[in-house]
Order: sequence, then C-alpha cells, then structure tokens
Amino acid sequence: MAKDDLGAADSHAEESPAASATSHSSPSEQNSEPTAQEADLEDTNRLSALNKVVPKTRKSSTRRTKTAEPAAMVPADEPGHNLQRNGHHKSQSPASFGLDDVHFLPAAKGIATRTKPAASRSSVAVADPYLSRRSREILIQRRKRVNRVLMQKRRHSRFQDTFLPRLMAVALALLAVLIIFTSGAGGAAYAYYQQQLPLLDGIAQHSLAQTTNIYDRNGKLLYQLYDHSNSGGRRTYVNFEDIPNELVNATIAAEDHSFWDNSGVDYTGIVRAVITNFQHGSVQEGGSTVTQQLIKNQFFLNQDRNLQVKGEEALLATGLTQRYTKAEIMEMYLNTVFYGDSNYGVEAATQDFFGLKPQCKTGGCKPAVSQLTLGQASLLAGLPQSPTGYMPFTNKDEALQRQQHVLQNMLTLKMITAQQMTAAEKEMQNYKFKRPAYVKNAPHFVDYVIDNVLIPLFGAYNLRNGGYSIYTTLDLDLERKVEQIVYNRIDGNEADIYGYTNLRSAHNLHNASVVVTDPKTGEIMAMDGSVNYNDQSNDSAMAGQYNAANTLRPPGSSFKPIVYATAFEMGWYPAMNVPDHNTYFPDGAKPYNPPNYDHRFHGDNMSIRRGVANSYNIPAVDAIEYAGVKNVMAMAGRLGLSHVAQTAPGRQGAAMALGVSEETLVNMTTAYATFANGGVRMPQTTVLQINDNQGRPIYKFDAQHAQGERVLGADVAFLVSSMLSDTVARHEEFPSPIHWN
Repeated sequence: MAKDDLGAADSHAEESPAASATSHSSPSEQNSEPTAQEADLEDTNRLSALNKVVPKTRKSSTRRTKTAEPAAMVPADEPGHNLQRNGHHKSQSPASFGLDDVHFLPAAKGIATRTKPAASRSSVAVADPYLSRRSREILIQRRKRVNRVLMQKRRHSRFQDTFLPRLMAVALALLAVLIIFTSGAGGAAYAYYQQQLPLLDGIAQHSLAQTTNIYDRNGKLLYQLYDHSNSGGRRTYVNFEDIPNELVNATIAAEDHSFWDNSGVDYTGIVRAVITNFQHGSVQEGGSTVTQQLIKNQFFLNQDRNLQVKGEEALLATGLTQRYTKAEIMEMYLNTVFYGDSNYGVEAATQDFFGLKPQCKTGGCKPAVSQLTLGQASLLAGLPQSPTGYMPFTNKDEALQRQQHVLQNMLTLKMITAQQMTAAEKEMQNYKFKRPAYVKNAPHFVDYVIDNVLIPLFGAYNLRNGGYSIYTTLDLDLERKVEQIVYNRIDGNEADIYGYTNLRSAHNLHNASVVVTDPKTGEIMAMDGSVNYNDQSNDSAMAGQYNAANTLRPPGSSFKPIVYATAFEMGWYPAMNVPDHNTYFPDGAKPYNPPNYDHRFHGDNMSIRRGVANSYNIPAVDAIEYAGVKNVMAMAGRLGLSHVAQTAPGRQGAAMALGVSEETLVNMTTAYATFANGGVRMPQTTVLQINDNQGRPIYKFDAQHAQGERVLGADVAFLVSSMLSDTVARHEEFPSPIHWN
C-alpha cells in the first residue's frame, strides 16, 4: 500500500470510529455500555498489560515525517487493509505483537479502533510502534484523570464527615455572636445580660412561683395552695442534694449529653441533632442544652424562635454557666421544667404521677423526689419533650416508648447496665398509673387558717405562690376522730351513752361543730365546722362549707359558767343554795319568766353546783341579777368573748344568763380553756412553724414559753372547773346507764 493509501485508511478510521466499534460489538456489550469511569479503569489496566508486552524498538524505527498520521489497528485478514511502512510489506503474525486479548476503544480524536469477536482477536497486529507509545501516553492521561476523580471523592467524603460539621458549628457560633453584637453592639449585649441578671439570680434564689404546703403538727399534708389558672400549677422547690443521681443522669441522657462539659451552648450537639432528625424524618433529639432550655422556659417561652431570640438565649445560657455551677444549673432546671398535669418541677411531678409523699416532721420534710427509682426517674426525664403526648395517665404506651429511648441513651453513655435497663422497663410496664385525688384534709380548719392568719400575714398572691411550708397546730388523727363522731351523732344510727341515735331524724338536728384546744398553749387541735364539708345544701347556713365553728350563734346554756364566775368573784360559791321556783324577773315593760329544760322546778334545796350540772335556768338568772349585766359583760370580755362584750348594754338583760347573746364557738372554747388553765387566757394559736421556699424557718411558736394573760383568779377558775367536771351531779337531768366515778 502506498503512502497515500495509508493516509486514506487513517482518514476513514477518523470519520467513523464509533460506527466501527459498534458494528463489531457483541449483543451483551450493546445492551450494557460501560460508563466513562469504568472505561477509564479498563484502559488503565490495558496500559499495564501493554507495558509488559510491547517490544523495545530502535529509535530509527520511530522516525516519521511531520505530516504522517499514526496508523490505525485493523484486522490483518481484512482485504485491502494490509499495512505497509517504508514501502515494505509487513507480514501478519500474532507472535509479532503478542496482544491476543487487548483491544482499544476510541478515547481521543485521531485514534481509530475496532473490536472483533473473541474468536478473531488473535489475528490483530500492531502496524506501528509509534502507535503503541501514543496509546500508552493517552492511557496514562486517563489514569491520572481517574486518580483525580478518586481523590475528589475522598476529599468530598472528608468534607461531609469532618469539615462540614465543624464549619456549621463555627458558623452558628459566629452567627449568634454576630446577631447579638451587631444588633446593639457589644456594650448593648453586655447591658442586656446585666439587665437579666436579677431574673437569673431569682431562679437560683427560689423566687419562682411555688406551691404553699399546709401540714398538721406531725407533718401530714393538709392542703396544697397554688395558682389553679391555666398559667399556674404545682411546684415545690427541692435542693440538688435531695435529687437522686438516677434522675440527674436520666435528664442528661434525654436532653444534654455534654451537660457537664459544655459552656451552656453545645454547637456540635446542634449539628448532630439536625443530622439525626433529618435522617429519621422526625424530631429525635434537640440541639438545646439543659441551660438553654432553662433560659427559654423562663424568658422566651411564648416568643417566636427567631435568630435574635436564639442569640439572646445563647448569650444568657453562657452567662448563667459562668455564674453558677453545673449542679446549681441542674437544680434550677429540674425545679422549673414543666412535666404536664399542672406539675412544674420534679417534686410536683413525683407526687402526682407516682403518689409518693414527702417524709415530713415538724419543721422540715424530706422530698418525695428522693425516693425515686431508676424506672420512675427515667420515665420522668422523658416527659418534658412532650408533656401532653407522653402523659402517663392517658398515654402510657407513648410514655414507655420515650422511657425506653432515655434508658437506651443511659446505656450508651454507660450510666447503667443492660440488666438495670431491663428491670427499669419492667417496673414501669407493671406500674398502674392513677391520678391522685387532691383533697383538703381538715377543710374547715384549713380555710380558717388561710382566711384569718395567712392571708393577713402574707397577702393572697404571695401566699399562693410563695412556696411556704406551714406546720399547723392541728392533729389530723384527732381531727378525723372528731369528724367521725359528729357524723355519727347527726346521721349515724349508733347510740351515744345517753341513748341518742340519728339526731337528724329523731330531733330535727341537722348540723354541729366542734373545736378542740390545748388550754396550756392555746393551740387548736381540731376543728369541724359542719357534718359534711362537701354537702351542697340549698340553705346557705346549713351548707357543708359553712363553718359553724366560726359563726355567730347564741351559745345557750354554755354561757352560764361565765355568769357564775362573775358571781363567784363577788362572794358566791358552788355549795350556795339558790331556790329553783317559778320566778318573774323585772326586764323592762314585761317581766321575764323563764322555764327549765324539763318544764319543772326543783325547790329550795338547789345548790349552784347542782344547778350548773343539770343546766337549770332559775339559779343562773338569779346569779346575773345579783352580779349585774355590765359586770357579766366585762367578765365575758376578759375571757375572750369579744362579741358579747361589744354588744350594746341596752340590748342585754336577764335573758343574757341563758346565752341569748351571739358568740362564736371558737371564742367560747377559749373561755372554757381559761377556766381549765387556772384563769390564764392563752391566745389562740393555729401555726407552729413557717418555712420559706428554701426551708429556712421564718416563724416558730415556742410552746414551752407561751405567754398568756391572767384574767381570772385561780380560785374562781378552780371552782368553775370543779363544777363543770362533776359528772355525778348531772344524773338528774342527764341520766346514763354508765357508772359515774
């Protein structure tokens, strides 16, 4: 073939390389063409093979004219395509080249290739060594390009796995700082932080709205006083040393894995949360730290979560971390976070969800939260993310799923073992959640203390939100006994020692009240203002919440000892005879003619002791006529009967001896306690101790040094007490089958 023929062959190869390659490819190759990257890798492998088999040639054999094009590789057995170089015919022999399985795909312009079926590839020969060197150079370039692609992939992977999170963390940090400091400059940001400091310090100083707890004298809870509005709820502050480690660890596992190490803001955690939530397609974890949530709950709870708010939140969280220890921050968080069902803080949630009660004695309590188990603590720790969605009273399954997530995190963080996790899960699966009934024990007494002592002392708002612990004088066990006795006498069918049963039906008696005091100290031990506190009667005076113990009512014959005490000071005595006859006493325009209880009169031989014991009326009216109404009113005032003492004298008369002047049972009890205390009247006391919301006593009653006022001679007090305690003398009017000693 001439030189021109060689050029024609090259030209033909250049015009249709793709067609040539396609026409000789197998069906399988047509259906699955290799990608560019796969082709590059295949060419690289061929280059390695080529380097091994191409023989070394003389330099002179590679000389070509400048215009000569490299010869194309063609099948040796195809007619009209025998290649010639320098006018010499090159015989076709596979051994002359040694490439039985190597063929080239077109990769660069000017290099034409053809493929043949495997059966005929052994006849391929190389026309020119220069072609081999050129092909090798092209494949070297392709291998370099493959290496560049692989390196780019590695760099991209490292960027996503390592550099991108760091970059995002730095960007978020810079963005937060930029927003704060460019919105008002650095000085304004510092001023903002200083402005919020009192509020931050207020959290640590327990100035949050907290539940006021009222206890009996033995530390038994009577009532919890708090804001019942939609924005209010129960909260009792507890100190960090009273919070079990299980709850602290569970909270960290649920909310902030880096709590002990971060600066208040965990930028890496934010990025991790974004990636985790994106991968799961739902919120699996938050990026806010415990410190940030504490700040948000107190300052930004109802505000839009824009960048400025987030920046201010980050600034305050960082400042709070610098100002307080991690233990103090955890304490503040656990006392402020909302757990659902009107429970703010972990102590309220512990009492509500698990029915645990603080262990109290007079003057102090050990919080209920200190009794939490791992199962209970891990369930509580998961509630703040969705207090309503994880409400164990209504959504137990969801609450247990959330608990399992918290426990798994604790296991991953090596806070617990697998055995502990299993036991905690089983504990809550078997637990029967039941919303407790919030009752008011000793309700009339509690209302009396709140209205007459606590509100005048603290004010209604401060009392409701101040978080006080108030230990009262009431004995709850005694109170319940009194309430039962009152109910049995009015509505029960059990007979008393006099044979009376069901006074409501037998004697039309519908209500009663009782007050029990300690004469030596003035402490009220029990108070029952009605038969049934929850009775909703149409008659307001008979309704259950109407406290008859503190209501003005005529005291009746219980006023007679005051009259006799006045007469005793003027010379009378219990053994003195006062005739019991039908008598008319001067009393203005119309004489006063009182009967006795039994509608009989008992003659001349009637001692004052006998008259008091059987509640005869004529001797008592004789006593007030002798002592004088004004003197009896003065005695009533000295004994604490303020309403009788303040009644206009013109409205009083002989009937005053029979108790027609109104007085409260509370005051009447004080007067009788004065007789029992030897004539010394003790001020009524309902509160033994008051602690503030940090457990510090701000008031304490000293019963050992209680100060009273002597208002009656010890001799007179003794005489009256002797008559009142003489049960044998009562047998005439009030006979009893029981032997009187």
